[in-house]
Amino acid sequence: MQNDFFERFRRHESLWVLLLFVLLTTIAAWNIVTKLDGVIIGDDNDTYINPWADWWTQRAISDPKTSLWHTEMMYYPVGADLTYHSFSHLNTAVSLALRPFIGVLPAYNITILLNFVLAGFSMFHLGRYMTGSSVAGILAGIVFAYNSHSLYQSAHPVLVSIWCFPWMTLFFIRAVREDRIAFALAAAVFVFLGAATSTVLVFLMAFWIVLLIIFMLFSKQFSRPQWRILIIFGSVSALLIIPTVYPLLISAISGGNTNFIIDPNQSIKTDIISPIVPHWYVWLKRGIYFGIMPFFLAMLAFGREKSKVKLWLLLTIVAFLFAIGPEPELAHSKLGFVLPWTYLVTPFLRNTYRMMILMSMGIAMLSAYGWLGFQKSLQDKTQNRKAIVALLVGAAIFIDYTAVPFPNTPATVSTFYTDYLDDVPQDVVLATVPTGRQEDKRYMYYQTVHEHPMTGGVISRAGTEVYAFIYGNPLLRFGAVDLEPVAFPSNPESAMRQLAEANVGFLIIDKQLTKNLEIWRDGLAPQTPVFEDGLLLVYATEGKE
Repeated sequence: MQNDFFERFRRHESLWVLLLFVLLTTIAAWNIVTKLDGVIIGDDNDTYINPWADWWTQRAISDPKTSLWHTEMMYYPVGADLTYHSFSHLNTAVSLALRPFIGVLPAYNITILLNFVLAGFSMFHLGRYMTGSSVAGILAGIVFAYNSHSLYQSAHPVLVSIWCFPWMTLFFIRAVREDRIAFALAAAVFVFLGAATSTVLVFLMAFWIVLLIIFMLFSKQFSRPQWRILIIFGSVSALLIIPTVYPLLISAISGGNTNFIIDPNQSIKTDIISPIVPHWYVWLKRGIYFGIMPFFLAMLAFGREKSKVKLWLLLTIVAFLFAIGPEPELAHSKLGFVLPWTYLVTPFLRNTYRMMILMSMGIAMLSAYGWLGFQKSLQDKTQNRKAIVALLVGAAIFIDYTAVPFPNTPATVSTFYTDYLDDVPQDVVLATVPTGRQEDKRYMYYQTVHEHPMTGGVISRAGTEVYAFIYGNPLLRFGAVDLEPVAFPSNPESAMRQLAEANVGFLIIDKQLTKNLEIWRDGLAPQTPVFEDGLLLVYATEGKE
């Protein structure tokens, strides 16, 4: 009877494992699932800009006159180039496809959650192939999908679709081992899907493939890669990603746009101490918590499966050494030395903490091999007892990783945006203060509701020219929090007239973000606000009540 059950399970194993990760994701994100229309998934201010990318893509698709790569809805009247904006086209496509059935915000949230299901499922297949153990594959999937870095990246569609890494790795390794072109082509398809998600993922995939090929050349664990496999995989991958990287290359080469390059010392990095800090104790935004059980399994893997884990140990170490640079910090204190190798990747990767994606894959595979080592202590156990032990190990990892509410951000919107503006012409511009890179992210989400142009905004790798209108108006300049503070204008009436003449209909003070509400209220007196609630204080630029 028991043997029949296990036999039936094995026949449909992939389906059962997929359903398992659907269940685990639902449990981990229960606070999201029960409020799909009330929160935005992710605990970071960046969450507010992500629905905007879906909204703008929908406008570009619906209106032939609207370009995906340029907008006049932000930084009015200057507009903005969106070539380097954080679009995640594949996630947007899924989100837009789900909208008619479940609504705008639920579609976005479900799309992000699907990535966790696929991350666990893809790592299961890689782990099972490499170890020959389904349990090892499942444990690897739990580690890969639900570690603290993956949970944090729920705020970034461009970095959450990490499921392409295990699939690409699995098919590439099989292409090399079996000398099959079909597998090389399959691996290239997942490079394309990564590119359709984010160009950052393409860079990380390239980094990982180069490291993997070098390891293959010097390791007895793999056969030496055939040139035809490498050429076919590389050339097809390059051809497939051209549509996504072409606009960026043209802007960089022909247009001389170098906004994508940053000072390496400004790169956001991972603190050295992060792997041993439980994220249920301190929420890790740009680090990775190794976990108690994964660490135990990794030690078993290193002790009992040493010859098989060299690749994954190398990946974990190399990724960590890049993630902590260029100027490493320990508990937020600089150590006073530089890691020079990080300068090779920082201008393109921008933030080195993104190497945590590769590190998490290394930890996942170390955990998978650790289970093989653990199994050696269970040889005298029955199949049922082994299953119970496997369940306890998986539960220990899952609970350790998901012991806090799934990250989310409030999606509250003032009725000024949802109701008051219904009778206002759509071309009337809104100016919201305080204005700044972090503050304007929230306004971008509001724009997806009210759909009016606005004077502020946020785009990835923006130049200073987009802020010209804000610099030129005394009221907006006073509200610009990222600039050197200035006094409230002595003649606010003139500044309001300037806004009105530019078709800016309302000056909106966001009460949640401003630190000087009374200065605004006193400075704009005796003009009466046209709207006020607990979120906003709104003035008409022409002084109408």
